[in-house]
Amino acid sequence: MLYIYKIFGKLSIVFYIFMLYQLWHLCQYGGLHSHFPKIVVGMCAFVVTFLLWLITRAYYKKATSENTTKKKMFYIEIVGILLVTLFFGGRIVYSAIPYHGALSWKVDEWSNKKEIPLEHNNLYKTGVEGILEDLNEKLDLPEKLYISNKCQITFDKNGTIHDISAFLYGKDEGGKKNTYLIEYDAENSDFITVWTDSDEDSEYEEDMSLSPMMEILKKADWVEQVKKWAENEEESQLYEILYMGRRAFNSEVGLQYIPKDADSVQTGNHYFEQLRTGGEILGFEVSLHIPEVQSITPVRYIMNPQYISQEKLDQENTAQQVEEAKNTERWIVDQSDGAMYFSFGEQNVWRLVVVDAAAGSRFYAMEKSVDKGAVWERINENPFLGQAGVAQGMVFFDEKFGVIGLTGASQSYSTLYVTRDGGTSFEKIEFPMSAITELPKHSQEYGFTVADYDYFSMPDKHENVLTVTVTTAANESEGVIFQSTDNGNSWEYKGVTG
Repeated sequence: MLYIYKIFGKLSIVFYIFMLYQLWHLCQYGGLHSHFPKIVVGMCAFVVTFLLWLITRAYYKKATSENTTKKKMFYIEIVGILLVTLFFGGRIVYSAIPYHGALSWKVDEWSNKKEIPLEHNNLYKTGVEGILEDLNEKLDLPEKLYISNKCQITFDKNGTIHDISAFLYGKDEGGKKNTYLIEYDAENSDFITVWTDSDEDSEYEEDMSLSPMMEILKKADWVEQVKKWAENEEESQLYEILYMGRRAFNSEVGLQYIPKDADSVQTGNHYFEQLRTGGEILGFEVSLHIPEVQSITPVRYIMNPQYISQEKLDQENTAQQVEEAKNTERWIVDQSDGAMYFSFGEQNVWRLVVVDAAAGSRFYAMEKSVDKGAVWERINENPFLGQAGVAQGMVFFDEKFGVIGLTGASQSYSTLYVTRDGGTSFEKIEFPMSAITELPKHSQEYGFTVADYDYFSMPDKHENVLTVTVTTAANESEGVIFQSTDNGNSWEYKGVTG
């Protein structure tokens, strides 16, 4: 009996540890199907062996008297079990902390995931309001909702909803921000999946309000448009409503004006005509299209359109470029037109503007503003002395002294030009290439000669020293160093990098 008593005691401890280990592994890494049977087996084995241990222990205590050594061993085992429990218990708790284990994702799902039946599943009959009504029964939605990025609803020619994808947010009565990540796929479930309290940093922008979407759909002829498309399309064709809040368009193609008020006259078409002279139309818009048919132009129902002239857009873009240039120590490039900006001090801004382009090369003129970009004056029609290429960079070290660079489209060579009168005139910088006595180590490996080093980096200035590194191409780091201590009037060879 003593032998059986000891065996069951040790086995119960082993099965207990095994069970805790499997439970921790499940919480940390997941895998319910593989771990759950092991946990059940471990638990059953532990219960059986522990009960047999208790039975044999009671018999053993009656039959014999425990000495001090045996009592000490018993208490050591109890302490060991407690320590093991604390260790694995702590690891399980740790796995429940967000992003620290599989359990944390389950906790998040239990707390924030909702499955809501879609009762109003016909967009023709109940519109977007029907979807919100179903959601509101379980979620108590805020009175005013906003969208993050976009709201998509896919449906068939009968109006039956097939898919919903949206991220909504709003402020509850207590002022707390609530978020709702909404997903629905009729092929997989009759329920809408909603994740609440997701991370969302968007502000409460009226341009992203949800209510204009519903107002537009009430007034637009989108149902009739779907029926027209359905006459010539496949039986199983799906259609989609897409809403992205207030949007801008630079073409009138597909746009349809929706009056804001019921009594207003549809005079919005004259806004669209203005687009032919440039600019853009800005307004709340709902797109109706066939996702799988790219040849059919989407119909874009737009409400409260506002025309913004090209001149105003250019002014806003210039102001943005100037502001970005003020916030950096380097130059910036306007990706819309290739112009390059550089700001020095509070008022002075220079820009290289493209005046002509051909075969990947550009010709530039230089303009300057002394009032933060409000008014520009063209101060140099030919800053690169007749050479065409792509502006490499522009930097001014004071109001008069500056350097601009021109490179080819391949960026395998470049030329630097210096001004000492604020950009009114430039001259090419000549470097004493004949003074080079050493080339970087990799030059021998690739067979480079001094003639191959013809890409001149834009100069860096530290105290009164200008430094230019010459490499074989823009993406190279090893090269030859030249320095100047007299604002670029003369240059000295200073060895190689590395």
